[in-house]
Amino acid sequence: MLDPTDKVDRAVGVGIATVLTGQGSLTRRFDSPNDVHVQYYRWDCVENCVQPEFRWTQQIKEKYKPHVVSEGIRGFTPDHDGEQVSIKLKSPMPMLVAMLPSQIAGQLHLKPETLESALEKNACQQRGVQSSQFSVHLHLGDGPQSLIVVPEAGANVPNHKKAEIEMLAAKCVANCRMAEDKQ
Repeated sequence: MLDPTDKVDRAVGVGIATVLTGQGSLTRRFDSPNDVHVQYYRWDCVENCVQPEFRWTQQIKEKYKPHVVSEGIRGFTPDHDGEQVSIKLKSPMPMLVAMLPSQIAGQLHLKPETLESALEKNACQQRGVQSSQFSVHLHLGDGPQSLIVVPEAGANVPNHKKAEIEMLAAKCVANCRMAEDKQ
């Protein structure tokens, strides 16, 4: 409330009236009010609202003495298309790490010399690594996969040192039917 007998309150009142009416000593004038329409929207899920929940689950964690013959997990089948797998390696020597179809990986035990030809068309591989962590996406249509870990050709394999390999997979733990329905 402004007191009309007080000089300061009267000056404030004139200023407010000038702004509201557009008259007075202000240099800025407002012609006509803008026609503004404000529309509020509420975003809400209407279909497939309960999404599947994924968690990292350990598939393998081993320490082993590196051999020329491949080591790792055999027959890993993803539970959903595009399943993410994380692979972590720590080794005293340069290693080759790859995910291959289990059928091809099984043949490597019988014929290790076919490793290079098996890797030609494989995008999921790391070469010459001693410490690495990488992720890959697996597809149901590719069938069971095997993790292959071998020393690189010409690498000096120490007798008393061990390599560590860990593989985690993003598995569905809740509302998994939603993930199956999307496939």
